[in-house]
Amino acid sequence: MKMFTRSILSLIITVVGLQLCLAQVGHIRVEPGTYPLKDVFHMIQSQCGYTVFYSDEIVMEDMTLTVDTKQLTLDYLLNKKLKDYHLAYQFLDKHILVISDLSRSTLEQMRGANKIEGHISDIKNKPLPYATIRVLKGDSIIGVTVADELGRFNIALPTEQRHLLLEVSSLGYKSIKKSFDGLDRTGKLKLTLDNDNTILETVTITENRSPYVRQADRMIVNVEGTMLANGLSTLDLLQRSPNLWVDHNGNIRIRGNQSVIVMIDDIIQRMSAEQLAEYLRSIPSENIKRIEIISNPGAEYEAQGLGGIVKIVMKKGTNDGFKVILLARYIQNVKDPYFNGGTLFDYKNKRFYLSGAVAYTKDKQRYKTDYNIQYPDDSKYLSNTQRFKDLNGYNARLTANYEIAKNQNIGLQTIWTNSKSDQDFHTNNAHQMQGDTLYKTTDNVWKNRPTMVNSTFNYSLKIDTLESSFKVIADYLYNDNRESNHYRMTAPNSPAPYIYQNLSPSTTHIYSIQADLNKKYQKDFSFSTGIKYVQTKRNNTVERNNFIADNWQLDSLYSNQFIYNEDLVMGYFTLDKKINNFSIKAGLRAEQTFIDGLSVTSSEKVKQNYLNLFPSIFLLQNIGKKGTSIHLNYGKRVRRPSFKDLNPYTLQIDDFVLIQGNVNLQPEYIHRIETGIMLKNGISVDLFYSNTQDKIVQFTTQVNNRQIKYQSINFKNGIDYGSSAFLPFTINSFWRVQSSLSFFKSKFEYHNVNLSQQVFEGSLFNFLKVSKLFDINLYLSYQTPSYIGNTKYADQFYSSIMFSRGILNGKGKITLQANDLFNTAREREFSSYEGTIINFYQKRPTRTFGLSFTYTITKGKKFEDRKIIQSNDEQRKRVN
Repeated sequence: MKMFTRSILSLIITVVGLQLCLAQVGHIRVEPGTYPLKDVFHMIQSQCGYTVFYSDEIVMEDMTLTVDTKQLTLDYLLNKKLKDYHLAYQFLDKHILVISDLSRSTLEQMRGANKIEGHISDIKNKPLPYATIRVLKGDSIIGVTVADELGRFNIALPTEQRHLLLEVSSLGYKSIKKSFDGLDRTGKLKLTLDNDNTILETVTITENRSPYVRQADRMIVNVEGTMLANGLSTLDLLQRSPNLWVDHNGNIRIRGNQSVIVMIDDIIQRMSAEQLAEYLRSIPSENIKRIEIISNPGAEYEAQGLGGIVKIVMKKGTNDGFKVILLARYIQNVKDPYFNGGTLFDYKNKRFYLSGAVAYTKDKQRYKTDYNIQYPDDSKYLSNTQRFKDLNGYNARLTANYEIAKNQNIGLQTIWTNSKSDQDFHTNNAHQMQGDTLYKTTDNVWKNRPTMVNSTFNYSLKIDTLESSFKVIADYLYNDNRESNHYRMTAPNSPAPYIYQNLSPSTTHIYSIQADLNKKYQKDFSFSTGIKYVQTKRNNTVERNNFIADNWQLDSLYSNQFIYNEDLVMGYFTLDKKINNFSIKAGLRAEQTFIDGLSVTSSEKVKQNYLNLFPSIFLLQNIGKKGTSIHLNYGKRVRRPSFKDLNPYTLQIDDFVLIQGNVNLQPEYIHRIETGIMLKNGISVDLFYSNTQDKIVQFTTQVNNRQIKYQSINFKNGIDYGSSAFLPFTINSFWRVQSSLSFFKSKFEYHNVNLSQQVFEGSLFNFLKVSKLFDINLYLSYQTPSYIGNTKYADQFYSSIMFSRGILNGKGKITLQANDLFNTAREREFSSYEGTIINFYQKRPTRTFGLSFTYTITKGKKFEDRKIIQSNDEQRKRVN
């Protein structure tokens, strides 16, 4: 590496842009003044679209250029000013400019020189472009050049040179040296460089730069090589990311109550919130390359969704061999155990790449729940429930990728989840009326058997060396959920128990196909367009059976079959342009929605057919050279009612609680504006505002002065605005802190009931490294009370601490974790409407203690990230 850093490639910056600045007639915009010559070369790159190669041995720090005009012609600079410093130039192709010492120039005009010609390739006999070739005589460099895009080179030497040494190097490959006698050289050299699988193994990055990068439309959290890639699960990682909030149940939010869509490697994870949380817990942070937080998604993403998008980009292996990670975690849930175990693996053989994961979860928990309902006539309903949950879950992922050609790939991924959940409830309740109290005892068993299979095929084609691409993605999801609830209610004076059951099986099929074209041009300009079609078919049944006279009899009042079909036809385009330090990205998306729903039981129909346009625009201005930037963006989103919410069913939980669908629900539309500033080291402050039309909320009312009904309805509108801040600090070499703060206000009314609220939430994450003994992660978070619909949720305080240590020569890691240290996490809800007051309390086993272990097995060549070490077709990215 030392030899390499002293070579001609010691500073390489790649900038892609429109080739408006041609070699002999272009101009560089610059303020009058004196500049280091290296800064002028950087201007050429940023304004003219060239990649400039030079060596620190040739272009010295004290070389300057004085400019007395606002425009400097490239012709004047190359043909006049470079000669003042005895420098020469050479265009290798339309985009690459090499600066060299005039006395050692490789220009074709050098006549009478002894030329050395050759070709460089890798071990697969593929041309190796832009390798560095140096010719030395003793310790003196007498010739330097760079191979062209086909691996060819031609270097001219002064005459009368003997006993020379030819040195060839390229990042990610082993350097070679070849001795020869210059005057006796005949023919062309054929040189082969082998992969260097240890180059990046010897470098440990310990976050000298901030892992947080702001782009026009997203915040990027670089996990690899930072403190975040250290003993955490992916769910823990999200909890510690800017503007994301993950509660103790694994629910992921972005700024307030905005739910998020999670994508892993461009694939939407269509699991339930509980399944997704468990899946993310099974993926160690060491397998994550970066996280992209898109709080206001642009036109290239589906407009569906209340909140933003979280994209998780996994690491990928590139060199032949395999890697297996074994992992296991045990948690004591007060009296009951939780166990999760599984394996992740990667395998690559030449052009074929295979990765996957298999995991099993065993979870037992005990809950305590209390209801206290007061009615307008002063009657009351009181209940307390003891609940026991027994879950057995399985999930598996298999991803296969094949490199058809140097610029083409096909891939197939399948995710399978299956679980068996049995929950036993024992409830004592009392209905206090005037002069009388009715007591009952309810025992019920809730069984849930969800199965999901999600398969995705993708094809990608790199169109040119600027990384333009064409992609096709086809996706199929199958979800089958067999859900049943068996009730047995007993009253003290009743001659026999009342027995009934709710059966609610559902089957969902989702098909989608999309094609996306991203075309990049010179001068930092790109254009994207795409189309997508999504079809959803769902069959959902709610069947109520009463056990009468030793037989099950269908109760038609609480039974319903609902068939739902939805077709979405979508198209979009975006333009992305960078002008010096200013970036603009604008787009427009069109979505045509066709909904056809039918309640077979009641003959009620849901017919919706609408076309919507979703514009978006993102502006970013970089200030100075220290990572400071300001941004402003606008986007429009839609939240369509869920399949379940549109189903006109009534599900009776017990004598006092009902869940009901709403066939009249309309989609809600969200207009969101955000602005903010990001300083160096990742410190950021944001302001946001959103206006939601036909806001969908879950509303709580009472029926017949007895039953409590939960139903989703449309509010006329809702307004949310507030601010957030993310503050990462380095206290010293072994203690780092990051804090997230958010304040927002929501304003909405329903039937003249003001449900406005102000919410503050904050989190504090401490990372400490205690010598070489272990690492400590301490996490604290707090949220003030908040509303959803007309239900007020109590404040929440949560804490956790984690100790982790590498063992077995770094191949293993052991982690000890304690959650909810002060046992403060709970669910307390309060609702009040038209004289009915509802108090709900539920306590889960949140104060838990656990131990986890991971172990990595590798064989063959080391796995590294493709974009870091590959130096052929991704050269321009590599050199940055």
